[in-house]
Amino acid sequence: MKLYSMRDIAEEIGKDKSNIYRYIKKNNIAHTDVKERTLLFNTTQKNTIIKGMTSNSNDYVAQRSQHEQHNERHSETDNNTDQIIAAMQDNIKNLKEQNALLTKQLESKDKQLDEAQKLINQQQQLNLSTQRLLTQQNESQEVKHQTQTTQKVTEQTQESEENNDDQKRDTKKGFFKRLFDN
Repeated sequence: MKLYSMRDIAEEIGKDKSNIYRYIKKNNIAHTDVKERTLLFNTTQKNTIIKGMTSNSNDYVAQRSQHEQHNERHSETDNNTDQIIAAMQDNIKNLKEQNALLTKQLESKDKQLDEAQKLINQQQQLNLSTQRLLTQQNESQEVKHQTQTTQKVTEQTQESEENNDDQKRDTKKGFFKRLFDN
């Protein structure tokens, strides 16, 4: 009876020795003999392993086909996702541009507000100085008016004193002088 090692079976199938070992362990296939730490299998066991590995190979092909179909669906999903990501990136770019534009506009408005504030301050200063000038002018007119009034009163007082003096002189004149002087 001929015995086969895992290496012999692997070479016959065209698979790796580790794959053969995993299959044997997974399916609990007993070995016939051990020679120098090498597991040996009889013909029946060898055929069972080969049959199982080749059917696994067919299962592997089927699984691979299903996996490829899944990958294609996943690829389509990835393409849709990529398109969505690209659209979102465009939106982000547009929003950043709008943000930059709005920031510039805000800076411009801030400058305009600063200039308007300066103009308002200047206007208030002009109003205050105008108010001071008007107050000074009114005060000087009042002083002039008071001075003129004082001068008029003084003049009137002087005139009345002169009139009084004239009357006193007239009263001191004699009867005939008053009568013939006129």
